[in-house]
Amino acid sequence: MRINRTLGLALTAAVLAVAMTGCSNSASSTASSAASSEAASSVAASSEAAESEAAAASVVSTEDLDVNGTTYSADCYGEFTLSNGDTMKLWKVNGAYADLSALPMKGMAEEFPIEAEAEQIYVADVTSNGETTRQYLRTDKVGRNGTVSVKTFELGDAE
Repeated sequence: MRINRTLGLALTAAVLAVAMTGCSNSASSTASSAASSEAASSVAASSEAAESEAAAASVVSTEDLDVNGTTYSADCYGEFTLSNGDTMKLWKVNGAYADLSALPMKGMAEEFPIEAEAEQIYVADVTSNGETTRQYLRTDKVGRNGTVSVKTFELGDAE
């Protein structure tokens, strides 16, 4: 059981290293070697500490991102391959929820590759058949089952 746990953590570290592709290296990017080192050290740590470090290593870089005419700091989670083969480059836009929470919802997100946090704004560049589309996503309150639903919304006239 302990060996399976260690192998699982090593696999998590490898996946995190692969997921670190796809973010630009501008504005306070996290070095992939440091993140790989953190993930590798988590394999040797206790199971709780290893899980905590693996979660912290999921942010690849922090960048400035313009959304609806305002520049925000955004945590980039890298690029993910979705179940239909499309790719999604994902950012959490820090401090944008209060500014954008009143915009009308469009619909539910079809797929979201990470565990969403309540009351957050996310931006996703989804590439399908070589064409990239930017999506704006919002999470409101935690639902009755303890999960957060991710919904799409459209920006105002500023973008």
